[in-house]
Amino acid sequence: MDMVLDLAKFKKECVSSLAVMLILGIITLVLAPFTGHYRGLYLCSLLGIIIVFASGAYLFLVYGRAAKDIRDIAVPTMQSLWVSTSMGLGYIVTALAPYFQISATIAAVLFIVGWCLLLFGAYRLVTISKKTGIPLAV
Repeated sequence: MDMVLDLAKFKKECVSSLAVMLILGIITLVLAPFTGHYRGLYLCSLLGIIIVFASGAYLFLVYGRAAKDIRDIAVPTMQSLWVSTSMGLGYIVTALAPYFQISATIAAVLFIVGWCLLLFGAYRLVTISKKTGIPLAV
């Protein structure tokens, strides 16, 4: 197979991964006003903004970059996935915590979204690392 086609296919996979994280971040921002308490609002807003900013900025970077090799695409994608995956863990740990006083329905949705962020992010990180040989600690 031609290396250019492999690079284009890999770039498309990375862009779609970042787009999924961006969408999940936007979902959390949409849910933020419905948390029922200012602590929940601040939590969702902060974590959601971090996910949206990291995913959006790196999506723009990866999509717009004229990559010479796979590493030029993999490293920024993995960096963004690390950030989003970490914020997903934040939702898992804090969404159901009584301190944030998030309404039960929204907390359950945030908990599920957190698991989606964590599992999808971890899966894509491991997959990209195996495909490229780049270590997970980028």
